[in-house]
Amino acid sequence: MKRFQSRVLLPVVGVAVCLLVLGALTATSLIWQQSDLADLYRENLNSRRAAIEFDECLSDLLLLLRNRVESPDSPPLGKSIEPLHRRAHEHLTDIRRFADQPAERSLADQLDMGFARYLADWGNPAGVGEDATRVAAAADRLETEVLKPCREYKQFNAERIDDNTRRHDRELRTLGWGMAGIGLLGALAGVVLGYGLARAVRRSIRGVQVRIRNAAGQLGPEANLTVSDDGDFGGLHADMDQLSERIGEVVERLQQREREVRRAEQLAALGQLAAGVAHEIRNPLTSIKMLVQSGEPLTAEDLGVIESEVRRMEGSLQTFLDYARPAKAERRRTELVAVVRQAFGLLRPRAERQKVELVVRSDGEVSLVADPNQLHQVVVNLGLNALDAMPAGGTLTATVTRQNHWATVEVADTGPGIPSEVLSRLFEPFASKKDTGLGLGLVVCKRIADDHGGSILGGNGSAGGARFTITLPTDTAGDGHA
Repeated sequence: MKRFQSRVLLPVVGVAVCLLVLGALTATSLIWQQSDLADLYRENLNSRRAAIEFDECLSDLLLLLRNRVESPDSPPLGKSIEPLHRRAHEHLTDIRRFADQPAERSLADQLDMGFARYLADWGNPAGVGEDATRVAAAADRLETEVLKPCREYKQFNAERIDDNTRRHDRELRTLGWGMAGIGLLGALAGVVLGYGLARAVRRSIRGVQVRIRNAAGQLGPEANLTVSDDGDFGGLHADMDQLSERIGEVVERLQQREREVRRAEQLAALGQLAAGVAHEIRNPLTSIKMLVQSGEPLTAEDLGVIESEVRRMEGSLQTFLDYARPAKAERRRTELVAVVRQAFGLLRPRAERQKVELVVRSDGEVSLVADPNQLHQVVVNLGLNALDAMPAGGTLTATVTRQNHWATVEVADTGPGIPSEVLSRLFEPFASKKDTGLGLGLVVCKRIADDHGGSILGGNGSAGGARFTITLPTDTAGDGHA
């Protein structure tokens, strides 16, 4: 995957970055050129507007002067012409302000000088002594030295506007070709990169198909998997579906074999259990046989021995039955603390003989849905194991607690603890090292805990002795039989 990324994704990213940079440069150039052209247009339009307004003002002045020449008897022009002179001065100021080119400044100088000469020729702001000859001279100077340069100035700005328009058109065409070039480059890059990506993906798919073929080979010759070499997603999906089917078949066969192995292990365990039961029964039968074959009348003591041995055989057979055919749980609402106290009450006579103190601790009543008889059996089995480990006295403690939706029973003793060689297989059949019993008590306890949806853990306490913890759910659905 990393090699695929370095061979395909890195070039794609590189080309994308280059196209992005080109696009950014093009956009920046376009913005800069548009801004420059906008400034030029603005300056030229302002200059042309000032020239047009000046031209209109001069035309009005010239019209007044010509009318005065043609009508000598008309009123003097002094008061009526002064506003036009002020307007002309304002327009000249605007023209001077907007003139940024040498030719514009030269024409602006001509306008200033021409208008100054006109005013010198006019030279009578009060309008006293206006004669036709003087007015005609002023009109001629205004037309030749002011109005004509003003129209040249206006024509110059019009030409500049036309030049800017043509320049703008050229730049737009250049920009259009540039954008077309970038688009073409992007399209070519997309085709090349797409082809490279397709080849890389195809190569990667073929690599996956090779791995599928190798995986199919590891499934064994019975998998009979045929992998295509198309190198496309359709073939890959078909290969994956085929491999999934073969894996399902192999898993099913493995599960079948696992069930057969488990059954064989169970049969072996039953065989070992049968051998243990035979051993446990043979010794009592031997004692009974010797008493019966002695030929002497059986005394009360002999009958007591026979009864004890018969009970011993009955206990061994019951343990065997509990392991081989567990009873069906009859669950109902049960007070866990009461079950523990009842089990310890059953153990109390033997505990008193061994000088073992029995302690039951709890934070209060703990209610749950369970089979009280099976829980009683678990506590009794753990208590009997603890008493076997403390023949010379000690303390056996049962602590019942509840946290959230779980109840816990902890059974701890002060005996020597569980041997290390037994600890790793504590809940396996026949793991016990005791001289009596079949070693099935903890196995039955674990089965009962598992059937109730809980668990049981065993180990040695930090202060010594064995410690078993049974955890059971308190919120089992229903209060009746489960």
